[in-house]
Amino acid sequence: MHDILAPRDHRHVEPANLEEEVAAADLTVGAVLITGARAAAHLRALVAAMRPGAALVDLSIDQGGCAETSRPTTHADPTYRVDGVVHYAVTNMPGMVPHTATLALTNATLSYALAIADHGFADALRRDPALARACNVLAGRVTHPGVAEALGMSATAPETLL
Repeated sequence: MHDILAPRDHRHVEPANLEEEVAAADLTVGAVLITGARAAAHLRALVAAMRPGAALVDLSIDQGGCAETSRPTTHADPTYRVDGVVHYAVTNMPGMVPHTATLALTNATLSYALAIADHGFADALRRDPALARACNVLAGRVTHPGVAEALGMSATAPETLL
């Protein structure tokens, strides 16, 4: 049995280890998130190395997918095969469990909403670097570097617009 690879930072994954684990896995879950940008799809060779009948669940599909072989599917028709590998790339997967997804999102965002309510938007951004990093657009300007890059625009630091 292989260990589960679940790094919080992609820089800690050794490519050789990743290739070995994915090739031996019955199930690979791709959960790449590059905040504000599309997920980089660089897994074509890894998918080709997977055993026939193995499965790839692409949780990154809403941001473009983490494998070149991924394409958005639906709950009504959730899977397809490429190179013998079963792909599951349903968009908006949290939609299957809306109550649980809403609770999780609320738990993650309530403190930000309260900070904005207590201090006003501009002051809340000044006080909380995490909230400032989450700002995508402000005063008609794109402020998030990943969003700006995805749109072919330049980013403006939010603090210069407050």
